[in-house]
Amino acid sequence: MKEQKVLSKFWFWGLLILPILLYFLLIELYGMNIPYVDDHGLKGFLVKFQDSKTWTEKIAAIFAQHNEHRIGLTRIWFLLVYGIYGSINYKWLMWFGNILLVGVLGIYVAYFKKNKISLLYFLPLPWILLTSINQENTYWGMASIQNFGIVFLSLWAFWELEEERLISALVLVSIAVFTSGNGFVTLAIMGGFLLLKQRWKNLGILVLLGVLLAYLYFATYQKPPATPSATLADLKKVLLAFVSFAGSAADVSLDSAISARTIKAILLGGILLILALICVVRNIPFDFRLKKYSTPKNWPVFILATILLIVLSSFMVAWTRVVGYGMPTILTSRYKIYSLLFVITMYVWLLRVLEEKHRWRMFLFALPFSILTYVNGFWQSVSQIDYHYKGLICNMFNWTYEDLSGKTNSPTQFRYYNPATVFGSLTPILLTNDFSHDPQIKLEEAKVQDGNVVIRGVGDFHFPWLDPDNGVYLIAKSEKRVYVFPLRSVKAGVRLLIGGHAVFGPYFENQIPTFEFDAGTYKLAILAVEDTQKRILNTQQSITIEADNRKAVETNW
Repeated sequence: MKEQKVLSKFWFWGLLILPILLYFLLIELYGMNIPYVDDHGLKGFLVKFQDSKTWTEKIAAIFAQHNEHRIGLTRIWFLLVYGIYGSINYKWLMWFGNILLVGVLGIYVAYFKKNKISLLYFLPLPWILLTSINQENTYWGMASIQNFGIVFLSLWAFWELEEERLISALVLVSIAVFTSGNGFVTLAIMGGFLLLKQRWKNLGILVLLGVLLAYLYFATYQKPPATPSATLADLKKVLLAFVSFAGSAADVSLDSAISARTIKAILLGGILLILALICVVRNIPFDFRLKKYSTPKNWPVFILATILLIVLSSFMVAWTRVVGYGMPTILTSRYKIYSLLFVITMYVWLLRVLEEKHRWRMFLFALPFSILTYVNGFWQSVSQIDYHYKGLICNMFNWTYEDLSGKTNSPTQFRYYNPATVFGSLTPILLTNDFSHDPQIKLEEAKVQDGNVVIRGVGDFHFPWLDPDNGVYLIAKSEKRVYVFPLRSVKAGVRLLIGGHAVFGPYFENQIPTFEFDAGTYKLAILAVEDTQKRILNTQQSITIEADNRKAVETNW
């Protein structure tokens, strides 16, 4: 089919735009203007920025260290949004980070056009890249900019390098360095290709820039609290983690045993690494026939550099994370972007080297398979997405009301307004009611065990989809304060999903760390939200929490 005919077809644009629309629709539904984990550090940054007397101090605050990174791009966008809106808005961090992810697709469009590959074959890419298995980055403001931003900036820099636009490549890699520490990997890869292409002047400029960036980055660098790194004795474990990281896009069944998840990741990782090795060997800059070193005119710098970025990132994460954190961290959602990028990169490389008839056959498999994996990725991730949303709104309630007086714990050094949540109209009831006259429900389990509050039960609930507020919450109330916590609803079966239009069934459970509670004895109740109906059910059960003696986690932010 000719290119103009493809671009004039409604079905083409529908298949191209639909995954993007669905992706951002989910962000609109489940994204909240509530800080999550490291997002809280941006509040401290804002105070420091506002209190700085000179622009030198303000710039130092923007590029100050956060863990092992300097997240200048994130902080600049944070300040811009604060200036426009007049208050903190974490959701706009999510929008910006995820727009950068969509920008990755734009770079591959340029690759298709340069290599005269029909855009028809481009259709699987948005279905592969914009998947819900990215959920940890997708719904986390700071992480979305850092983890999606470094990928976007690195690939764009590689593209500019292939097109021999050195100045723009240097600007992009400089921004990348102050988006994530992984930007130095991008810088080193660019230097390697300039060396292989014998562009000595350009290499000299890059080296000078690298020295400057390294000085700015490390002059006041403080090593963050260390976690155990691997040694040569751990090499087998590291290699398994390396291959698993590369193939972690295959790990979508998050409720499965970690061993089963690892096997699937290793299988995909092995395939991708073999394809990458073939690609690299085919493009070694040496003419074996003439026994002469040379780089081809159409040397695929962009593809080779992207492969190197993925492989080096995979190895570094395996080396620094598998010993201290184990395989669950290697397979965590926030790292899957590299594996997804690996799948896309190998796909587009094959499109370049295969004959047209083989391209067509691969496409006929890739498009329906990518759509199926997109749908399956949502189904497998919806529990985590839903729980993340509920965790945010519960955390906001818990830090807003630290006693039963109704006085809110509001910031005074900056402007931040709590978004409306399902708890808004219920707050007076939660603070004053003892739930003794409410309908009752009997929990199957309600106990403190191994540092967790274990809750399990079932009710006569029906949760229509897709309303993120719908679900079951635990209310824990002592004489001093009240907490709300999300409970994990078990996903519905096919019959309830289709016939009852419900994503989640009536079964619920959770293990809540005891350090989330102040010490005391808590009466337990259940809050069930079903569309506009909100029910509080008294369990007539209670738990006692002892004082928490955990050592606070050290941070440099």
